[in-house]
Amino acid sequence: MNIDSIAIEAATDGACSGNPGPGGWGGLIIFDDKSELEIGGSEQNTTNNRMELTAAIKTLEKLKTYKLKENFKLRTDSKYVIEGYTKWIINWKRNGWKTSSGKSVQNLDLWQKIDQLRINGLIMEYVKGHSGDKQNDRVDKIATNYSKGISLKCNSKESESSLEFFEKSAPTEIQELFSRNELIKKFAQKKYLLSSPELTNLLGEENHLKIKQYLPFEWRNWILIPKGEKYWIIEKKNPDFL
Repeated sequence: MNIDSIAIEAATDGACSGNPGPGGWGGLIIFDDKSELEIGGSEQNTTNNRMELTAAIKTLEKLKTYKLKENFKLRTDSKYVIEGYTKWIINWKRNGWKTSSGKSVQNLDLWQKIDQLRINGLIMEYVKGHSGDKQNDRVDKIATNYSKGISLKCNSKESESSLEFFEKSAPTEIQELFSRNELIKKFAQKKYLLSSPELTNLLGEENHLKIKQYLPFEWRNWILIPKGEKYWIIEKKNPDFL
C-alpha cells in the first residue's frame, strides 16, 4: 500500500482457549489498490469477549491512520461487539457506565476504549463465523494461531518468500533503493541522530551539497532536518504512515 491508498473494508476476530485462558486476536484491512494489512496479538489469561473487543480496538486504531471509503464496513462474527458498539454503550454511558440493573459493565476498560475510537460513518456488519467467508476465515486463523503461540510473522512464509524473490530478482539499483528506504525507515522510527557524513553515506553522494548547506530538505517520502550544530534527524512527510 502507499500513502494514498484508501481502506475499503476490514474484518476482525478473537479466539480463546479455555475462556478464560490463552487468547489471540486478528484484524485484516483491505485497500483499494488490492493491498492488505494483517495484524494480530495475544494475551496469556483472557476471555473470548475481551479478544473480540481487542481485535476491533486494534483495527480501529489502525483505521484512524488511513483514508476510508464512504460507508466503510468492519465485519465481525461477534454480536457482542456489534450490539455493544451500536446500542448498549448509549445506555451504559447514560447510566454512568452501569448496566440497567446497576451493575458495573464487564470489560469496562475495553468498552470505554472502543467508544473513544469511534469513526464517523463506519458500519459494523455481522458475518456468521466458520461459514466459508474468506475474510472471516483469515482473521479467525490469525486469532487462533496467536492463542496457540503462533505469531503472524511465523504464519507469513509465503509473503516472506515473495520478498526474498523480489530482493534476489530485482535489478541491483532497485535492491539498493529498497535497502536504503528500509534503513531510513528504521532510523526515523528510532529517532536516531546522524552526522552529515553518515547521512551522505545513507542518501548517496548526489545529496552531498544539500547536506552541506545544513538546511531542511526532502528526499522521496522523507524530510531531513538539522538538529543541534552537526546532526540530522529523519521524519516522514506524513507521520501517520510511518
